[in-house]
Amino acid sequence: MKKGLLITGGILLFVFILFYNFGGLDVYLLNKMNTSTLPGKYKRYHDINTSELIVFGHHEIKLLGESFEPIQSFISSEGDVIVVTSEIPKDRNQKEVEEDATMGGTRFYQDFHFYKLDRDGNVKDHYVYKRTRGNWNELLFGEFIVNYEKKYYKTWIKDGDTIRKPMVVQNEDLKWSREEQLNLYHKITEDATDYFRESKSGPEEQITYYMNGKWYQLRTNTRLSDRSYHSGRNPGYRNNLFGEAFWGDRQPDPNRYPNIMPVYFQRKELDESTSSASGGSISTTSKSWDGDLYCQVLIKGDTLNFKKAMSFNENFTTEKFYNAKGEEIRKLKTELEQQYSPYFYFSDKNLNFQLFTTDSKKLYIIKIVK
Repeated sequence: MKKGLLITGGILLFVFILFYNFGGLDVYLLNKMNTSTLPGKYKRYHDINTSELIVFGHHEIKLLGESFEPIQSFISSEGDVIVVTSEIPKDRNQKEVEEDATMGGTRFYQDFHFYKLDRDGNVKDHYVYKRTRGNWNELLFGEFIVNYEKKYYKTWIKDGDTIRKPMVVQNEDLKWSREEQLNLYHKITEDATDYFRESKSGPEEQITYYMNGKWYQLRTNTRLSDRSYHSGRNPGYRNNLFGEAFWGDRQPDPNRYPNIMPVYFQRKELDESTSSASGGSISTTSKSWDGDLYCQVLIKGDTLNFKKAMSFNENFTTEKFYNAKGEEIRKLKTELEQQYSPYFYFSDKNLNFQLFTTDSKKLYIIKIVK
């Protein structure tokens, strides 16, 4: 009898261990044991993922724009803040738009909105570019809007003009000698304000560049250098006032946001996910704590208290975040900003407003309440 009970107990223990390790029982039990209650001082924090106006002290924050693609921004030489958002159009042939969505890769059918903000954060001008498969390359390039496929540019950023202006095309018939092409190429790399080199078919390339107040495009059919591509900047895609961290740089300035402090992480649910095996590798399973990150932003004596959804995986990039709970997250501020970039903030002494976001496809503006 006793032997039978021992065998039965052993089997039950084995089944328990099996389910605990492989059947998700550990996740179930940990969720049941997660009885942490949010302290009262954090219950009035604002959910930042809202389109409603939030007032804090003498300041207010509101959603400036949402976008299908990451929002771009920069300050022009005129002192205006340029913001670019995009959306899937509703006023086009919807069949074409829907077919475009099913083809994967780039969504060609988009409306790009260019906003020009004055020093007080008011929209002083607005331009819309309707992208299609036939005309899809109108990009920010320095302080111009450039289409290097259609060989035109616009000066809207400088003067509000949206008229297409033709570039000066050089060696269009590809009859220049190799020496002529190389001489101009070297002059471009040394003297051009901005340039973009693009490979075409075979040995052909085209270089779009701005020099001495004019836009040019040089066509070549000779080897220019050992490098197949170079640009003075990456035109059209990576313009942003929040810096390289906005595009995934994991080594940002550790003290770039001294006025922002993560103060609490509220665990809500433990989740387990399995990554599928590929290339002969073994599938792996990992756990993540899903919850809310509570933060404070100090702006000229006022404090914005906000929360945002956050998830910490036990394997990315360290267990520190996964194991942190409650106010322990405060000690990880620098590493949190470097590894997760949970928020972005921008201010300038010449502007009477600040920009803020927790999402690359949303942008918030902070102003003094009038």
